[in-house]
Amino acid sequence: MRWLVLVSMSLLIFGCSPAKVEHAATAEAEKEPEKVVTRDEAIKSLPCFQCHAYEKFSAPPRKGVFSHRLHLDSGYHCNQCHDFQGHQHITVRRDVCGNCHSIKAIAFNKTAFPSRFNHESHAKTFSCRECHPGVFLMKTGAAEVTMKDIYNGAYCGACHDGKKAFSANECDKCHAVKGFNKELTYKVEGIGDVAFSHKFHTSAFGCSDCHPKLFEMKKTQGRMKMEPMEKGKLCGACHNNQIAFPVSDCARCHKS
Repeated sequence: MRWLVLVSMSLLIFGCSPAKVEHAATAEAEKEPEKVVTRDEAIKSLPCFQCHAYEKFSAPPRKGVFSHRLHLDSGYHCNQCHDFQGHQHITVRRDVCGNCHSIKAIAFNKTAFPSRFNHESHAKTFSCRECHPGVFLMKTGAAEVTMKDIYNGAYCGACHDGKKAFSANECDKCHAVKGFNKELTYKVEGIGDVAFSHKFHTSAFGCSDCHPKLFEMKKTQGRMKMEPMEKGKLCGACHNNQIAFPVSDCARCHKS
């Protein structure tokens, strides 16, 4: 009770209202910078390790998997990477990895259909842990990404399913398809070579109409025979006298 009287007298003497005092205290608190502690300070005093075992976050590093131990041993600690809002909300700050690591475009050149992955644009929208290590390991070359895997919901296909993000069937969103707008020549002995116009077909159909259900995405699949075409496979899937002229119209494709 005595303290209440003293506070009231102080307010009368200095002419400050309780609202002004509260506002001044809030403003002062907002000016105080966030305290970022070191690992050693945290082990001793940060509330996390008063309840949680430090050993849980100090497991030996594994290739391609984020290592708490590696970062802790470098002098970093929890509240340099995480936003804490009590026990209900602990998130990784979206841009924190880019503060130290170079996040850049990654080129996939090992296939006949090269593509570039824009790491920076994805990092602006998603946090690192949404992709690593669950979808991709954090190690260059750790994943041999194929379109079959992507269509089955792995790697890029985890999001690019036409719902979360544009479908993986929209090839030109990732691949430079202009380089494939050309004629492919198939050498055929006896009846004449075949010139297949990629440009013409892609103007009439989407990539997914042919790939990979009719043709795998490879530079060559060896010799294509007429017998499977006549049974509705390969070119015969369309060249059946309904969608396009029949494969029996030899002179339309073979040029002597």
